[in-house]
Amino acid sequence: MNAPDPRSPGPSALPEAIRDLNSVCSEAGLSLMVCPNPDAPGREAKLGTADPTTVRQLTDLLRTSMKRTYDTVAALRSTLEAHGLKTPDLSVVAGEIVLGDLTVPDAERLARVLGAPPREPEADPVIELADWPQGKEVTARLDRAFRQATDGFIDLAFQPDCCRCGEKPAVSTGAISVGTARRLLDALEYGDRP
Repeated sequence: MNAPDPRSPGPSALPEAIRDLNSVCSEAGLSLMVCPNPDAPGREAKLGTADPTTVRQLTDLLRTSMKRTYDTVAALRSTLEAHGLKTPDLSVVAGEIVLGDLTVPDAERLARVLGAPPREPEADPVIELADWPQGKEVTARLDRAFRQATDGFIDLAFQPDCCRCGEKPAVSTGAISVGTARRLLDALEYGDRP
C-alpha cells in the first residue's frame, strides 16, 4: 500500500483541520461534531455520535466523491471481460483499485493484451503454464507489460497451488492508483480481443 506522506501536517495542524472539518460538515448539513481526542491530544480527533440520517448523508457524500473511482472499476470490469479476462475480485480498497487474483492463463492473456510478445512453446507437452517456473515467468511478463503500457507500477506475486491450499495457482495483484487504472483502460482499449 502507500507509505505515509512525509509532507503530511504535524500535530500542530490538527486544531485547524478539526475547525475545517467541522465547517465542511456544517456546510454539508451533517450533524457531526469533530473534537480533539483527549486520549491523544494533538494527534487524533474524534468524530462525534452520528444519527442514522447523518450516517446516510456521509455515505452519500463519500460515494459521490469516489464516483470517478467507482466508474473506473466498472469500466475496467467491462473492458477486461471484453478481452475474455475474469476478475471476480476487482474492487476498491483504501481509495485504490485492486484487480485481485488472476488465473495464470488470464495473467498471460493480460500480458499479451498489454503488448507482451507471444511465449515460446514448451519443449515438454506435460508442462503447464501454472507450474512454478512458468507461473513466475508469466508474472514477470505481466509486470513488464503493465509497466510499459501504463507507465505505472503494480505489485504482482505468483501464488502456486501449494501456497493456496490446493486451489489453482494465481497471480495476485496489489493496489493501483485510479490514474494508473485509467492508463490501463487506455492500454486495454487498443489491445487484442479474443
